[in-house]
Amino acid sequence: MYIIFGCGATGNAVVDALNKAGKDILIIDKDENALSSWREQHLDVMVSDMESFDLDSQYCENANMFAILTGDSSGNLSLAKRIKEKMPNNFVLVKASGHGETQALKSNGADMILQTGNILAQKILSAFETVEMERSAFTLVNIIKESNGKELAIFLQDNPDPDAIASGLTLKRICEFCDVESSIYYGGSISHQNNKALVNLLNIDLINTKTSKEVMAVMRYAGKIALIEASIPSKNNVLPIEVTPNLIFDHHPIDISSVKGDFVDIRPEIGATATIMTKYIRQLDLKPDASLATALLYGIRTDTKEFTRNTTSDDLDAAAYLSPLVDTAIMSQLEFPPMRLETLDIIGRAIRNKEIRGSYLASFVEFISDRDALPQAAEMMLQLEGVYTVLVFGINEDKVQLSARSRDTRVNLGLILQSAFGELNSGGHATMAAGTINLGILGDANDRTSLLKVTSDAVKKKFFSAVGVEFEQETFPSDEKPQAYPA
Repeated sequence: MYIIFGCGATGNAVVDALNKAGKDILIIDKDENALSSWREQHLDVMVSDMESFDLDSQYCENANMFAILTGDSSGNLSLAKRIKEKMPNNFVLVKASGHGETQALKSNGADMILQTGNILAQKILSAFETVEMERSAFTLVNIIKESNGKELAIFLQDNPDPDAIASGLTLKRICEFCDVESSIYYGGSISHQNNKALVNLLNIDLINTKTSKEVMAVMRYAGKIALIEASIPSKNNVLPIEVTPNLIFDHHPIDISSVKGDFVDIRPEIGATATIMTKYIRQLDLKPDASLATALLYGIRTDTKEFTRNTTSDDLDAAAYLSPLVDTAIMSQLEFPPMRLETLDIIGRAIRNKEIRGSYLASFVEFISDRDALPQAAEMMLQLEGVYTVLVFGINEDKVQLSARSRDTRVNLGLILQSAFGELNSGGHATMAAGTINLGILGDANDRTSLLKVTSDAVKKKFFSAVGVEFEQETFPSDEKPQAYPA
């Protein structure tokens, strides 16, 4: 938690930036009126002067960053001194108005002093982020080293994409730095041509674990468990729901209160988990070799759609750092991998089976074995004139797989899919989301044509209802029925 004292111009600017970054904040000021606007935004506020603020409060138990930004010089000094005496390891940033104050604050342990006239909210945020990254990297290394001579098992999301694969490789590199063995595991399959090309060209060693027996065998011999590009065991990953991972890295939006782990780094404001992992190796001064740099940059590029989707300055900074280190020949091959015939067939079915309601399109591609073809079909459907939001779905084994894309700024796809199909079955960002729904007893139906019809109608109805447009139930002429494809 960040505790901010003072709601002047600087304090408000810092609070606004921290709030937009999704940080947990407590704002303290002696003036109730100064806090009213933040209270209306449902942020935690407290009316208190600095002298009477209780450092034994429950807030301070969870806080490790303090910013003292009031205009009361003597009060700032007194509070900074009290904090450093009681919590010497906590970071304290203080505003000062002159050289004399600066010297006094330094002598009393203040970690960073900003003089009036040079105070910028961005500078304060940068200081916080630097300290936070240093502490996170230190904690990460210590947890990895606690594996007690056993392997650290790195589990990726099911059907891992380049972002997940690159992030797993980076954690493996950090394990090497810590002299800890590690292996990378995944459920599902790697069928998307881009993902297969990445694994093949960089000769990446990934272990496919599809059964619970295989997963339990891995966990039995592992010292620590990591989960990457997923936050909750069993949700888009093969870990059992009762497992609590030691390490979690992700950038997908999630209710953080539902995430359990010893070390959790989830940053939905960042465009790719590979960007987060790049921050760690830079902090640990681990220069990536050409293969790792190529994987990381490719992961960032694919998840941000060549820096046109959910891209932040952190993503661009990571890309600038990695670019000179990549293998340009391999990167060129990754950009134009061959397309599988089934992928082309699924795209064709998406075009043939499309149903459009206003600017919304839904298409059922029936039975599939290549789940990774769904997002490619959704991306292609999004190029249609007048279409701004797309859902493409198909049946893979005993599940309905969903992939959605949008270029409508009024739409948040992650929330729409959760509203339509449940939080445990779907999620994602505003412009791209996905989901998996168990077929249940429908999956055992003998009549494949009926299964297709019921599935198509049910998913479309929920989707169109969630976006607020009318669903027209499809009917088939007596001499025409949908083509059934073998599972």
